[in-house]
Amino acid sequence: MTATDPALDLAARALAVVLDLEAVDLRADSPLDDLGADAVARVQWADVVEGLAAPDHPDLRVTDEALVAARTVGDLAAHLRPLLSTGVGA
Repeated sequence: MTATDPALDLAARALAVVLDLEAVDLRADSPLDDLGADAVARVQWADVVEGLAAPDHPDLRVTDEALVAARTVGDLAAHLRPLLSTGVGA
């Protein structure tokens, strides 16, 4: 996790909440399956991300397609980057 990448920071913080992990231990290349992020955990992750982002990005929505396609924490962050720039879901 890096403070210079807001999307990766948000992705890691939300995943840490869902999986009861330390966000600082998560890297962009951390495989979601190895972390225990099954389909239910990914949906929960999306809910946490949307809640954490709500104050600055109230319209941010994570798509189901992004959850299915993501293989790593970095993939989740990559989905968030444009949403954090515009504040809307894609």
